[in-house]
Amino acid sequence: MYEFSYGIFLKEIMFKGHGGDIKPITDYVNGNVSVQKRNHGILDFSASINPLGYPENVRKVIGENFDDIVHYPDIDCSSLREYIARKIGHLADEIIVGNGSTELFYLIPRSLQPARGIIFQPTFSEFAEALQCSHTGVTHHVLKEEDDFRFEYRQEYFRDNKAGIVFLCNPNNPTGLLIEKTVLLDMIRRHHDITFVIDEAFIDFVDEPERYHVIHEAGMLRNLIVVRSLTKFYGFPGLRIGYLVAHADLVKQMMKYKEPWSVNALAQCAALAALEDEAFISRSREFMLKERVFLLNELTGIHGLVPYEPTANYILVKIKKRDMTSSLLREQLLEYGIAIRDCSNFTGLSDKYFRVAVRTREENERLITAMKNVYEK
Repeated sequence: MYEFSYGIFLKEIMFKGHGGDIKPITDYVNGNVSVQKRNHGILDFSASINPLGYPENVRKVIGENFDDIVHYPDIDCSSLREYIARKIGHLADEIIVGNGSTELFYLIPRSLQPARGIIFQPTFSEFAEALQCSHTGVTHHVLKEEDDFRFEYRQEYFRDNKAGIVFLCNPNNPTGLLIEKTVLLDMIRRHHDITFVIDEAFIDFVDEPERYHVIHEAGMLRNLIVVRSLTKFYGFPGLRIGYLVAHADLVKQMMKYKEPWSVNALAQCAALAALEDEAFISRSREFMLKERVFLLNELTGIHGLVPYEPTANYILVKIKKRDMTSSLLREQLLEYGIAIRDCSNFTGLSDKYFRVAVRTREENERLITAMKNVYEK
């Protein structure tokens, strides 16, 4: 008789490539009496979403506009594009709204058709997937663990004369490392024949984001595309919405390849409502600055764990314990109703790395308690 293997089950979920795939884990836990006795449902630390949830006015505006589902959505996302343009000081013709930032990562190489792309690892796996789906060659530069995976500009990274595009994540996922704005702009201007795609999905969580983001320069520089997510900071990843900013000529080229009606009506109105809620934005930033310090200190206090300094709403942690791996830790924490992100399938990382989201104080304390129970046995 076939015996169900919990370890194999978790590994299959993990190698789908992302955190946040909580439903199959929840289904397993709900059917496992021994696990149910030890927790009160799953706490998902694998997906880095605003722990405060979504702005209250999002629920209100979706209810008010619910009947819009009987009509096709605005194909151009006109109202949202115009609002974003005013908010960031750009023209609407310099903005594309997509079904989450991931749709835009796939759109960019499909429309620009570069011969080769450059990616700095470890980072978000969809960059490489997007390039490969467009039959673009990929050069991976793996940053060194002994340098804490820090990116530093080096001329040799860009010597390949076939390279036409570079993907960079700022702050980087999963390391949380940031690249200064001055470094980015100097690099972009040096290599005007290469298009730089800067993923700023988590920049809203960063302290002093103006030191790092380059969104105001997008539109002026012809080789710069900035992509932002509207679902992580505003807490509604199930709606799928994001946008990019680029020079109007680049936008015009990309729009030739974009699928129509990819952003539904409710996502459009939810994004508008969220962007207008300045109180929610301020409250979220203040909360995150305080709570990630707490979680960092607690993780540091567990012998054999080495957390990296966080800059956004997640923390990368290295395991120093010889007989513990990230997949084993993930499996054992599930027994306490805690889901973490096993980072062993990130290029450049090993089975000694995992990532946790920063959640509320009560939830973070529950994580630390479970971690001590498992890790300090």
